[in-house]
Amino acid sequence: MNIPALVRERYKIWSRFLTEQVGFSLQHSQQHTKEHCARVLLFCLLFAQRENLSEQDADALAMAACFHDSRRINDGLDIGHGHRAAKYYCTWCAEHEYVLDARVVFIMAYHEQNDKLGKAALQRKFPDDPNAVLLYQLFKDADALDRFRLGPEGLDVNYLRTSYAKELVEFSQTLLRIGPERVLSES
Repeated sequence: MNIPALVRERYKIWSRFLTEQVGFSLQHSQQHTKEHCARVLLFCLLFAQRENLSEQDADALAMAACFHDSRRINDGLDIGHGHRAAKYYCTWCAEHEYVLDARVVFIMAYHEQNDKLGKAALQRKFPDDPNAVLLYQLFKDADALDRFRLGPEGLDVNYLRTSYAKELVEFSQTLLRIGPERVLSES
């Protein structure tokens, strides 16, 4: 797959941020790792490019990708890890004097929830932001595309929300096999 230059550049910046700035509670996870978040990050940036999102919206997706699984306490369902990650993101922003994006908080807090619940929460909280629900859906597809890490049947494509995500299924298997850095160097 040919990765656009802007996506490659932004990935390098955000990947460094993920590596250097985000701490993970579950240190010995086999499934919810920084490597998983890096793959989700690349999908988010590809979605942002495809949707022609603003830099602010692209950054919201990237930030959600970096923090979304950072506060897991186990590799199972771990209901509540999205809310814990959102709280960690808020704390990180305050400690680093970084402008918090409330959409990122809601995207992370609801990423483990049923779509209807998450969409309703985003619509209530951001009634004047036409991209809030779109960002939520793009993020959930980005996270879902990395489900092959759970096994060959880990991803049910029927749950993907966007047509572009469905186009990336084969690429997601390649990305899992060789990793973002190699994919980016070969594109």
